[in-house]
Amino acid sequence: MRLSLRFAAVALCAVAISLSTSGQAFPHPLLVHFAAATAPDAFPLLRAGHAAAIYLDADDADTLGAAVDAFATDIERVSGVRPRVLTSLHAPLPAELVVVGIAGHSHQLIRLQQAGKLDAGSIEHKWESALTTVVSHPMPQVRQALIVAGSDRRGAAFALFALSRQMGVSPWTWWADVPVPHHDALYVQARNEIQPEPSVQYRGIFLNDEDWGLRPWAAKKMDPALGNIGPNTYARIFQLLLRLHANTLWPAMHPGTLAFNAVPENAQLADRWGIVMGSSHSEALLRNNVGEWNEHTDGPWNYQTNRAAIDAYWDKRVAENGRYENVYTVGMRGVHDTGLEATGSEEVKARLVEQVMAHQRAMLAKHVNADVTKIPQVIWLYKESLALYRAGMQVPDDVTLGWTDDNYGYIRQMPTVAEQRRSGGSGMYYHVSYWGFPHDYLWLCTTPPSLIREEMTKAYDHNVRRYWVLNVGDLKPAESDIDYFLQLAWNEPAMAQIDQRTFLERWSAEQFPASFAPAIAAVIERYYQLNFVRRPEFMGFNGYDDAIRRTQFNPLAWPARDYGQNGERLRAWTSLVSDESAIAARLPTALRSAYFELIAYPVEAAAAQNAKFLFADRSFLEASTRNETARQSNAAESQAAFGRIQTLTAAYNHLENGKWDGMMSAAPRERQVFNMPATATAADAARPLPAAWSAGQAIVQPPAGSTGFVEQQGTISINSAQFARSNNGALARWNRLPDLGISGESLVYGDPGLLANAPSDSMAKQAPWVEYDFTTLSAGAATLSLHLLPTFPVDADHRMRFVVTVDGGEPQQFDAAGSAEWKENSAPAWESNVLRNSAIFTAPLAQLKPGRHTLRLIDMDPGLVFEHIVLTFAGAPPAYPIPPETRLLH
Repeated sequence: MRLSLRFAAVALCAVAISLSTSGQAFPHPLLVHFAAATAPDAFPLLRAGHAAAIYLDADDADTLGAAVDAFATDIERVSGVRPRVLTSLHAPLPAELVVVGIAGHSHQLIRLQQAGKLDAGSIEHKWESALTTVVSHPMPQVRQALIVAGSDRRGAAFALFALSRQMGVSPWTWWADVPVPHHDALYVQARNEIQPEPSVQYRGIFLNDEDWGLRPWAAKKMDPALGNIGPNTYARIFQLLLRLHANTLWPAMHPGTLAFNAVPENAQLADRWGIVMGSSHSEALLRNNVGEWNEHTDGPWNYQTNRAAIDAYWDKRVAENGRYENVYTVGMRGVHDTGLEATGSEEVKARLVEQVMAHQRAMLAKHVNADVTKIPQVIWLYKESLALYRAGMQVPDDVTLGWTDDNYGYIRQMPTVAEQRRSGGSGMYYHVSYWGFPHDYLWLCTTPPSLIREEMTKAYDHNVRRYWVLNVGDLKPAESDIDYFLQLAWNEPAMAQIDQRTFLERWSAEQFPASFAPAIAAVIERYYQLNFVRRPEFMGFNGYDDAIRRTQFNPLAWPARDYGQNGERLRAWTSLVSDESAIAARLPTALRSAYFELIAYPVEAAAAQNAKFLFADRSFLEASTRNETARQSNAAESQAAFGRIQTLTAAYNHLENGKWDGMMSAAPRERQVFNMPATATAADAARPLPAAWSAGQAIVQPPAGSTGFVEQQGTISINSAQFARSNNGALARWNRLPDLGISGESLVYGDPGLLANAPSDSMAKQAPWVEYDFTTLSAGAATLSLHLLPTFPVDADHRMRFVVTVDGGEPQQFDAAGSAEWKENSAPAWESNVLRNSAIFTAPLAQLKPGRHTLRLIDMDPGLVFEHIVLTFAGAPPAYPIPPETRLLH
């Protein structure tokens, strides 16, 4: 029944989305028009150089004043005319009036309800909902009023900022210098438009690893008196969150960053903007341990030996901040993203954390609400904390279970059907930026929305709907990923039906003229695809703290000429930069800063990072052939690419007269991958080339006229979505995932989050399958390599089993569960998987004869995402991560 409801929702969501303008990425009914003719009887927010006044009850100024003031500024940005903001209704009154308030609380809205002119019953007792409507003659002298009534303070603010977004004010107007198009008229056509409750109750971001961007920039440009991140920075972030329909923040917390609550104004500003404050997985009860706990004076961070001091430390913060709206992290980890500092087995540590939670909840009951079950609390099952939970740690039923990804975008675990019944529900902590093993990715944002969509819709379908937090690093340059994640959290049923290309086109049309949007979206999409094969930070093919190695892009094969895979990748980046630069050349000057920040810098910097390593590789290849001219030329190209990164980064920091000075680093955490790599000298002529660089052996080539997937260079290579036949079974259907996977597309059965809510053996009984036809030319033993996204079992009740047969022969069963589980600093299989975005399962095949063959894949459990299939005979040349498809067409 759940599956049928999910599929039925598609049509309803499509209707809702179709109401959006082509330049509006956010799924919201279209209310704003720019001409009276297109909106008869609409409310004139702006016409003939006059802006309608805005009324806000004086009693609501503390809770809605910031949002109303920002909305008035938005109208001024659009038109050059700033509307008056009224807090009393003394005569004379304007003929048109915008009335903003909270239903059931704001005095004027209550009067309109009592007079029968306003019916707000549809939003009563709702969370962050709103009613936007036009009322005729609401009060003496006022001909028409635009009513924006929130069910609560954020509901009203979100409704206002939805109007701003439709007026052409991008949420990124300040944060990415997106210009606001001018309009002489604004009309709002609203007849009881309901803003529904959000899909996810708490939605926000985590500012993290801020040492090389956000903090030095804020210290220089925003809060110089503090020399750190402070109120001026946070005020801009709080406004951005409301514009994105987010409601919560984990503040920056690295060593050297001023603790959020060290400046009382920070928490006061959060409350003024209506932002719910939280704290990270290692910071219980709003404490910033690295900035506020001093082991020299406070003692060890060990609850077994120093409970009294730690309890007093937590109690003080709850007493200070309990009057604000917060979500409290409970439980305990190390001082700063390390394991629990305690002795004993995992079971002993699990009991200790249970005691910690009991004491923390007593503090919350004392200072916040005697009924502790009414206080939002979450325990984050991050890294080793998940092991304690698996060891039997008991969590109070009303406390949210905070699940997490593996830091690289793949969710480690979600709630079982039984855990989904808990009153506290479940949350998700997800990364698009990370510092740590096996390698940082703190520089450029390269996680494709298609991966976020696959993982987070799976989470939503599995009832992870209480709390979503995105680790965004320095915030810039993760703008589009942040926007996508928060839109998905706001309206998952609608956004889940939008593919990556559609989102990127709509998002691009919000930031730039709509005529440029398709071309810009195409550039961004190719950027994501190239970086999914290998992120720029991973191009050294090393760990985060060891020496750079040669890349595995084979310069001697695929194809055998023009530097093989090395050349193919470099040409792809060169073509992408050419297309991106052509767009930049046509853009109006006013858009150049926004374009550089959002598009040009990420694309050109990533291209230069690839060129730096690929040309360095070529220098070693040419040294081995003793071609001095080519060796020197390639070494020079590598050096030039390194220089381009420095030049691009300096340009970024000088944009808008130095507005972003300090925000962008060309070497975050100063890892070796950002250095200029060594290039070959003549003395390297005798150095052995990497094993991954090989032309293979001379192998039979396909005869003329061959079609289909035919062996080439001893290899069969097939994208998983290119199956010949399928059997869906009764539960769901096979779904192609466009724009996700190392070869551009992948395949998944059904909606994994929903399927996992069915009995655990349901899929195994149905055994849905897909078949692939291919033709071999060689005879002998072969190796089958199956590439899957490195996902984890959906929950503790499921595995990740699949079966392979060739030509109806003996089935070979695999289980991807646990084969590459996360482990801090020591997980070689998982490490390789996340660095290449592919888990590889191999099967030896007995003597294959030349001719036509059929491979069948049988899916036994939900959540397996098949990327690519490779079959190789002895002597086939290596490829990273896969050879190109060996498909021959007529």
